[in-house]
Amino acid sequence: MTDSYSFKTLFAEIRKQKNDFWRTNFYGIVATLLLLPIPMLVPLLIDEVLLDHPGRMMEAMARVFGAPATWVYIVVILALGLCLRFAAFFFNNRKIFHSVRITQKVSYRLRQRILLHLERVSLAEYETLKSGGIAAKTVQDVESISSFAGQLVTTVVSASLMLVGVAVIMLQMNWVLALLVFLLNPLFLGFSRILGRKTGDLMRRQHEAYELYHELLNETLELFIQVRASNQERSFFGLLQGRAKTIETASLDYGYRAFVAHNSSSLLTSTVVDLFRVLGIAAVVYSDLTIGMMIAFLFYLSTLVSPIQQLMGLVIAYQTTKPGIKRVNELLRLAREPDYPHEADPFSHGGTTSVELQDISFSYGRGQQVLHGVSLKARAGQKIALIGASGSGKTTIAQIMVGFYPPHSGLVLFGDVPLEKIGLPVVRKHVALMLQETLFFNDSLRMNLTLSGEKSDAEIYAALKAVLLESFVRTLDKGLDTRIGKNGIRLSGGQRQRLAIARLILSDPQIVIFDEATSALDNTMEFQLYDTLAPFLEGRTTIIIAHRTTTIKQADYIYLIDEGRVAAEGCYADLQGRGLIKEDFDVV
Repeated sequence: MTDSYSFKTLFAEIRKQKNDFWRTNFYGIVATLLLLPIPMLVPLLIDEVLLDHPGRMMEAMARVFGAPATWVYIVVILALGLCLRFAAFFFNNRKIFHSVRITQKVSYRLRQRILLHLERVSLAEYETLKSGGIAAKTVQDVESISSFAGQLVTTVVSASLMLVGVAVIMLQMNWVLALLVFLLNPLFLGFSRILGRKTGDLMRRQHEAYELYHELLNETLELFIQVRASNQERSFFGLLQGRAKTIETASLDYGYRAFVAHNSSSLLTSTVVDLFRVLGIAAVVYSDLTIGMMIAFLFYLSTLVSPIQQLMGLVIAYQTTKPGIKRVNELLRLAREPDYPHEADPFSHGGTTSVELQDISFSYGRGQQVLHGVSLKARAGQKIALIGASGSGKTTIAQIMVGFYPPHSGLVLFGDVPLEKIGLPVVRKHVALMLQETLFFNDSLRMNLTLSGEKSDAEIYAALKAVLLESFVRTLDKGLDTRIGKNGIRLSGGQRQRLAIARLILSDPQIVIFDEATSALDNTMEFQLYDTLAPFLEGRTTIIIAHRTTTIKQADYIYLIDEGRVAAEGCYADLQGRGLIKEDFDVV
């Protein structure tokens, strides 16, 4: 599967729905064939019955009914016309049913493709994305593309067959008038293509305006408390109003021009029909064309309008779908994180294992290098601490350990096995990274703790007890089913951090990485927390990133990180004796 989507890909997706594709076309062909004779019925009645020019229709009905009265001809023709129309209506409905199935399958598969790509997108790429833009691309643009697919399967065969059928009948009636009609068709399609280009560009601008609005709206709502605390509501919502105005302008341009384009097409078609009405009268006067056949010719000319407009609409839809495919490809072309094979599993024995970085160097994109030849190791079951000033590279080291960013050089090893031979999903299943920033869904405590996994109440409360939250949760009216608000807003900072640690405990990892995981707690609460966590951490390889000496003292071994390098290492007493550790939040 390539990283880009195109009209060729879309056609291939349509062809995959073989059953629905062929049924759509079969029912469309049957409906078209049923509709083709209808414009001829009344004109034949006019010529053969009213104007008394007996022909094949009267001969056929005479063989069936003998010598019927005039009202019999009228009733039979009416009944035949109604039967044909109702039958065509039935088959058209069947055609639409199967075309909608194709449309929805194309829509689902395209969304699935986007989501599967985003699922494995590189973290460096993900950090540049905005949720509003993703929402616009996965909703509006996918709908636009799938709508074109539905229009394509319902239009091409049926409209083309109707054109051919009507063309053959009109040529038999009067080949001169018919040729004039079909000489004008290329002008129709050329005119449609011009209109399609213009409306396509306007639609692109409208989608871009919606995307920018959604991006700012989502970010403003996500950070609403910060916006309010900064007294910036008027500023941010003023920006939103400005972008809403841009949407209004873009939508007005697109809506008006699209309406004008549609009306221009209808005006052109109506003008041509009026012209041929006059020419039809002239043909009756100066040729052998009968009045009934002239009326039939005009009926077929009106019938011809529908497939021509459908094909013109398809050309316009093709042009307006192009920008949507381009925007979807912006997502599909985002770089994905490496897909390492699963060749070895150092976690298969069920116990903990060692973690080692060998000569790791790294920079974000093409920016300044962040890590310079970092080497460190935590033996199986050992607890190490990474200390250093803010911005020294500690968090980057933790993220490299779990494969969020691939190093530019060096190795990450678990149990002496390179990460590249283990595979990222396996590593993340057994290695838990607890970040300083705790994120939660606007859902219940239970869902946020288990992430929809299967855990019993006893297991959940045991984890809450380990983080000193059990009594708090049991006092809540709805207990574990209590909703915690957007990103856990109904909890304090310390409660959110402890809840995140409880979630980590329930995941039962073999290796634990704490990145400032208790920064929102005071010293006393932090000491109590680590004391209750001791049984859980016992025997597990643990990496702690912290500033507080109360936390650092728990480590068996300490690495001092300074400007992306290991500046010193040793036990707490050793580093303190060398004057590298002074007091809380003050690491030299």
